[in-house]
Amino acid sequence: MASLSKIIDVHSHIITNLGSQAPMDKLPPWSIEESLSVMDANGISASVLSLPDSASQAKGPGACQLARRINEQLADIVSKHPTRFGAMATLPALARTDGVLEEMAYALDTLKLDGIATTTSTDDIYLGDARYDPWFEEMNRRGVTLFVHPVPAKASRSVDLGIDVSILEFMFDTTRMLTNMIFSGTKNRFSKIKIISTHGGGTIPYLLARVETLEKVFGPGKGRPQLSTSDIREGLASFYYDLTAATSPAQLFALQQMVPISHLLMGFDNPFMPEWTFPPAIWDIQRWNGFSDTDLSSIAHRNAESLYPALMGRMQQSKAA
Repeated sequence: MASLSKIIDVHSHIITNLGSQAPMDKLPPWSIEESLSVMDANGISASVLSLPDSASQAKGPGACQLARRINEQLADIVSKHPTRFGAMATLPALARTDGVLEEMAYALDTLKLDGIATTTSTDDIYLGDARYDPWFEEMNRRGVTLFVHPVPAKASRSVDLGIDVSILEFMFDTTRMLTNMIFSGTKNRFSKIKIISTHGGGTIPYLLARVETLEKVFGPGKGRPQLSTSDIREGLASFYYDLTAATSPAQLFALQQMVPISHLLMGFDNPFMPEWTFPPAIWDIQRWNGFSDTDLSSIAHRNAESLYPALMGRMQQSKAA
């Protein structure tokens, strides 16, 4: 059996005292040293860090200041461990548009972070809404890698059944974002942005045929042009999908029907997913008979290398030295 090696984990977080953290009662322990130890124990060469929602609760200038401090903290981690970590910039989502764009430029041009991280929605307004167009225009101009993490929708809280939001609501939020990005035409209009959807795309791989069929019956929403089956299928295939908690045979089979192997990525959600979940996820992928040795190499690291050329360059320079 071929094995995954040189893994690049595109879905990893830090715990910090800055901004808002994950919506859970007790945060897991985290440190650089502990993260490196977990990586070494599981064959992870590098992890790409992000805090997508950390500055999204603040407003105005305070949001910009908070995002700046978080991004500088991320950049400091990368500077100290350049071959082991990449980092995605946090945006002050509720700040004025000019403040968001200014922080984006600072994070990418001055701090040299590896891309942008944001959430599927802010105040229940999903990516794909025209209000985000200025963000997407700039990211499209730059051809950035955009990591999109789910958040629990405010509207879902009255019907969450008392179940932790990560079990169901995160999946539904990702599903809404992906559908809205396709139905609104946003993904097609800003096609130079390389967008990573987490957790295997939520429920979209399972719902693909339903979405294609019922869009013909009910349309994509008021004021939106009708889409063809190929519009929907090609749009969803253009996203990248990390495999965090998405490695069962059913999930892998569905994803393979929807996207090319070149768009599948490794993700572990450290530290919010405990380390004991990492080996079974790796084992699931290694034993899936739908992947060749070349596929495994692509999923483990080659696909991520194409999304994070600066990180790849740092790793190659270190190897050469």
